Amino acid sequence: MPMTMQEWRDCTAAASNAADALREALRLIGAPERTINSVRGSATHRGRPLVHIGHLPAEVAERLAGHAGCQDSMTKESAQ
Repeated sequence: MPMTMQEWRDCTAAASNAADALREALRLIGAPERTINSVRGSATHRGRPLVHIGHLPAEVAERLAGHAGCQDSMTKESAQ
């Protein structure tokens, strides 16, 4: 079933808001502007909001995970 124009707008807005939040998190950890600008919100043809991140430099991913409270578990897993 095709989505309505309003459903597409709502989905795109949700994706854009999520992308904005992720860009702000990347700014807070000192990610390069190039990395921040690569984050994009998008919508699937079925109305699912997505955030395209692309490739993150490893050190940016580690800092982001550390701020999310995940770094300790990631370090333990990679040591095994």
